[in-house]
Amino acid sequence: MKKSIYDTPIFFERYQQLRKNPISLNEIVEKPTMFSLLPDLTHKRVLDLGCGTGEHLSYYLTQQANFVMGVDLSAAMIEQAKQNFAKNQQNPTAYAFQTLPMEQLDTLEQSNFDIITSSFAFHYIEDFGLLLDHIKQKLAPNGYLIFSQEHPIVTAHKQGDRWEKDENKQQVAYRLNHYREEGLRERNWFKQPFKTYHRTMATILNTLIQAGFDIEEVSEPMLQEQPQWHDEFKDLRHRPPLLFIRAKLK
Repeated sequence: MKKSIYDTPIFFERYQQLRKNPISLNEIVEKPTMFSLLPDLTHKRVLDLGCGTGEHLSYYLTQQANFVMGVDLSAAMIEQAKQNFAKNQQNPTAYAFQTLPMEQLDTLEQSNFDIITSSFAFHYIEDFGLLLDHIKQKLAPNGYLIFSQEHPIVTAHKQGDRWEKDENKQQVAYRLNHYREEGLRERNWFKQPFKTYHRTMATILNTLIQAGFDIEEVSEPMLQEQPQWHDEFKDLRHRPPLLFIRAKLK
């Protein structure tokens, strides 16, 4: 069975530390953009893929969602999510969690979700088309899929230095020499190996269209209108770190 890198103790610990940082890519870029793409959640059923510790689901309940469910490959993430929701005394009939790889979404008993979301996770999936087939099975008619993932500019990196730098070691260009080469990327974080998958922008958009989704909005935030963060996130002036898409099932 596929295992989650986040079940490695050092990964889980570092992830928790990052999420507690109020000045992070998650807090400054991901959450605001993701939430801005959501439709009205009142009385809606929402499924979050790769839900982590349930932060997005907790927000959905504040927006009057009727029922939220989170699935994640990481047992550690799911256990922490359950503890968080119990601690916050959330109505136990309003939420559910399940340890499950997204690739096995078709085995999930629940269905007929009005909205399916996913944050920072689809770049871990090898077969995007098959995942979309499973998502369609779980969506209600005219349901929404809203997701973020590492931008193809980021996932393109395969080997060598990511950045070209000047004589003062300042970043001047982000290297894209492997952009056309789709597929597996072997990566490391805190000396722990893990895998992601690169797809071009065209492949991502065309796979959604071929699966029967109407693409309603695409976002590539780079904080150009938020100069207060330019020193903290210097590289966002050069390239978008994340890709956001809102699509509606036909």
